[in-house]
Amino acid sequence: MLRIGKLATLAVARRLGAFRLVMNTPWRQNRLLILCYHGLSMRDEHEWRNLYVTPEFFRGRLQLLARLRCNVLTIAGALARLKAGELPPRSVVITFDDGFYDFYHLAYPLLRHFGFPATVYQTTYYSDYPFPIFNLVLSYLLWTAGGRQDYRSSDPLPYSPDAPDGRASHRQIVRTFREHGRQRKLTPDQLNELAAQVAGEFEIDYSDILRLRMFQLMRPAEIAELVSGGIDVQLHTHRHRTPADRALFSREIRDNREWLARITGSPPDHFCYPNGIQNPDC
Repeated sequence: MLRIGKLATLAVARRLGAFRLVMNTPWRQNRLLILCYHGLSMRDEHEWRNLYVTPEFFRGRLQLLARLRCNVLTIAGALARLKAGELPPRSVVITFDDGFYDFYHLAYPLLRHFGFPATVYQTTYYSDYPFPIFNLVLSYLLWTAGGRQDYRSSDPLPYSPDAPDGRASHRQIVRTFREHGRQRKLTPDQLNELAAQVAGEFEIDYSDILRLRMFQLMRPAEIAELVSGGIDVQLHTHRHRTPADRALFSREIRDNREWLARITGSPPDHFCYPNGIQNPDC
């Protein structure tokens, strides 16, 4: 009910022109709006997880920024001007986390069409492998299967439903599959084979997921092309994790920076925590 009330209040404010009034105030001019996205749907990912939006939705947001004559800035330029107290009216920054192929295939052409810069916080380990990230594609497969848990592989079952009603949650199943892979020291190739096996058990066309490159990171050549086209690529850890151990955390940043510097020609210097998780002791 609270969310419905907030949405109703915002709708009334929009009709009364409150947003447009605030947009041109000194209060707004001294603040930087950062729009953070994760992915655009290649198929139906926006129905699976709210980190995705449709290409049509994203285009609509860019059209709105253009119509309102917002000043879309690079994050480095915006932060420098914010610190100096020189932000132009209606300043906006656009960022994408993780650096999936859908950014290259769908978001980048739209940004170029509108002439808007953006920053991609790029995790890099899976950029060297032409496979979907295992935990993401497995979760998507389970969602697509509609709650079925009739995994019939002759392999030892990598999970055991332990919920009170005998059914494990998708998160539990993914976690147990990952532990199964860790204990067996499965390579990315082998994890991809396991995902394909699960898809086959549920009669899901895994070849189409591979064809669309769903849940795959951008490849080195694609990242280099983005940089040459004016997209800012920055740090997001190499393996998309933030270990509590300081040395391991430092290794994540170092591996991420060295990989990106090798591809882009210059070391990145701006960092975004994966999942927004941060530890002040690291």
